[in-house]
Amino acid sequence: MGRLQIAPQALVCKNTIIEGDVQIGNGTVVHVGASILAKNGPIIIGSNNIISERATIINNHAHPLTIGDDNLIETDSRVEGRGMGHRNTVQVRGIIAGTSTLGNNCVVGAACTTDLAENVPDNTVLFGCPQARRMRADGNSDHLFMHKKHLEYIHEMLPRYNHIIEAE
Repeated sequence: MGRLQIAPQALVCKNTIIEGDVQIGNGTVVHVGASILAKNGPIIIGSNNIISERATIINNHAHPLTIGDDNLIETDSRVEGRGMGHRNTVQVRGIIAGTSTLGNNCVVGAACTTDLAENVPDNTVLFGCPQARRMRADGNSDHLFMHKKHLEYIHEMLPRYNHIIEAE
């Protein structure tokens, strides 16, 4: 049986699936139907992340899976690699596969997947079908501003319509 640690300002809906050793940072939101599964190693989630409905974070490895701060993990996406840095977006059905890591300020586009064992450098955007890559030219300041506004709205509205797990 694992241990769940939820920071005081985090919002975690009761209808989520959480297994194993999981630590959820301050301000992070975990929506209804998300799955956080620490199968073989712990999962450490930083501050002010948004984990959307039906997103899956799974650690099948002995080493910790670490997610930094200010990330957006959208609906039906999957994070199973070694982790990610800060200010990333994994769009709908995006996958961080195998033992991959994501740097900072990256975007995994809708239905795009990392290779099984790659270190995606900072400011990389995976997009399109067939999948292509490019480097971000902007400083990602718009993402951070909109992310903070999104978090404020969720923190206000989510508890009105969902049951929340109380922080310890």
